[in-house]
Amino acid sequence: MIRYRKARLRVAEFFFDERETAADADIVRYQLRPQPIAGCRSHDFHSLCLDLSRDTGALFGAMHKETRYEIRRAGRDGVVHEFAARPDAGWMAAFYEFYDSFADSRQLLRVNRARVEALAGHGMFTLSRVSAGGGRTLVWHAYLRSGARACLMHSASFFRAGGQSEAALVSRANRFHHWADIEQFRAEGLAIYDFGGWYAGREDAGKLRVNRFKESFGGEAVHEYSADRANTWKGAAALGARRLRQALAQSLGGRKC
Repeated sequence: MIRYRKARLRVAEFFFDERETAADADIVRYQLRPQPIAGCRSHDFHSLCLDLSRDTGALFGAMHKETRYEIRRAGRDGVVHEFAARPDAGWMAAFYEFYDSFADSRQLLRVNRARVEALAGHGMFTLSRVSAGGGRTLVWHAYLRSGARACLMHSASFFRAGGQSEAALVSRANRFHHWADIEQFRAEGLAIYDFGGWYAGREDAGKLRVNRFKESFGGEAVHEYSADRANTWKGAAALGARRLRQALAQSLGGRKC
């Protein structure tokens, strides 16, 4: 379990099949649980996972041919993989700067630093990066790790700011990056590599492209559940307000001009 503050609320999170204990928090969050959470409105979470108990030859052989080629090509490009199982302050600062710039360029949310720091404080946060010649960072990956599982939380790159050749280089580097992370986690004795989400719909073309990228590494689909539970009146008010905002957004999104 981790604890942190968000907008003056005390939040506690439990992950995977972690046993729940008493939590001094306004909101209790259950993340990636194998079954729906009793007494809560559970939400579906789909992802793709690799079984790291298989040998590296079998894992590599299960990937799509093009993905294997791109990984080998990235090795010839001379990209460098760095991995910090327990990142220090320097690593954390470099990641925050890179990811927040990436998020701003894509109109995404910046890193929730309070949550990340809580994970890092419990040894549950891992960072890795791949750089080109001269030390120019191409891609960052950030992972939640708990028990024998590593789950991708964030991936950031800036290839859209460059030309076609830059985009191709970063695409190859990202495939190489995943494979190098997989090998590292396997060497550390972890059992599951989780790509951190898989889109179960059919409408969003962008998300379907991301699905195809992840599927090119092999793996099996998993279906899990997440939920929030109010622990105090402040938590109940916050969750109620969030549901109201979501309902309003859906209503406005459904209107036709």
